[in-house]
Amino acid sequence: MDQAQARVPQRRELSLDFSASGSEYFRIWIVNLLLTLVTLGLYLPFAKARRLRYFYANTQVDGHALAFHGDPWRMFRGHLIVLGAFLAYVVFSQFAPVAGVAIALTFMLLWPALWRASMIFRMRNTSWRGLRFDFNGSLGGAYWVFAPYLGFFLALIVGSALVAWLVPSAGRPQLGGGSTVALVVIGVIGFYLALGLLMAYTWVRLKRYQHGGYRIAQQQGELNLSVGALLMLGLRAMGLTLLGVIVLGVATLVLGLGAGLSGESKATTLVMLPLGFAAYLLFFFAWGPYFSGRLQDLTWNGTRSDGLRFRSRVPARRWGLLMLKNVVLLVLTLGLYWPFAQVAVTRLRLLAVRIGLEGDLASWFGEAQKSNQAVGEMAGDFFGFDVGL
Repeated sequence: MDQAQARVPQRRELSLDFSASGSEYFRIWIVNLLLTLVTLGLYLPFAKARRLRYFYANTQVDGHALAFHGDPWRMFRGHLIVLGAFLAYVVFSQFAPVAGVAIALTFMLLWPALWRASMIFRMRNTSWRGLRFDFNGSLGGAYWVFAPYLGFFLALIVGSALVAWLVPSAGRPQLGGGSTVALVVIGVIGFYLALGLLMAYTWVRLKRYQHGGYRIAQQQGELNLSVGALLMLGLRAMGLTLLGVIVLGVATLVLGLGAGLSGESKATTLVMLPLGFAAYLLFFFAWGPYFSGRLQDLTWNGTRSDGLRFRSRVPARRWGLLMLKNVVLLVLTLGLYWPFAQVAVTRLRLLAVRIGLEGDLASWFGEAQKSNQAVGEMAGDFFGFDVGL
């Protein structure tokens, strides 16, 4: 009986807490901002390292904080390479457009490799309880993930050329007005539908590659997420917003016609503008929070390893109210509320996640300690590229 019970994997939930405060982070943020402005952006990697150290140190998993070990000077070298490439593109695009295009295409071709290097650098410089994280996504896999973006750029070029050809211009034979409008509308709708499908497909591939490359100790990440689930989420979010826009549109039409029949054009404008602004706010504070919150839920609910399970449930209403509060306070404070907003958003996102552990946590430290030093040393083999996660 005891042996049978011993074979049953232990299951418990790892607590997750975020103890950062807006006032503390404000002091870090304002110094970072001033030094970045004074140095014309050269201080940016040092600012990023300070921000990561603060946020990681205030993120506790099972009572133990994360730690960031990245050397800002290594990050600075990578920053100089990217900054140099950007400046070369700006200069050559003005005086030698062909060379500018060549630089842009070269950077595009190198982007998957740089992004992968960024992931490796970030993960190998992150630790929990002395265990270094790792990222083992292959270089070929990174290029395979970004391959559909080539289709996006080709579709963009073809779609732009098609619209330019269909829209009447001076000195060129024109199609019938109704035919032109219909073809343009159909072409634009088809283009954006294809673009939406392509972006959803590429985003799912990217997240599978990203979460599938995460590793700590013997735990290798895996993401189970389908393109259909993402498309259904987008359709539900758009449907909710469309319903609100229809209601506002009908109200706008009725009130606008009433004002127009009264012969007061200014009254029509006064009615249309606030209702149009209300439609924008509905889009920003209803569709946006619902989609971004459920997107986090979809991603982390599908992420797992042999001994870890993740559950996420972002409260859409609280998320929307938080976004509204952040925007209002950012406007009132002329942007100085930004660090407080970042802390609040990070707290809500983190505390929406639950981490389930199956098995004995102590077993992670045996085999992992042997490779931990090597992982830490390998983190210095890269130029410090950090383009974000």
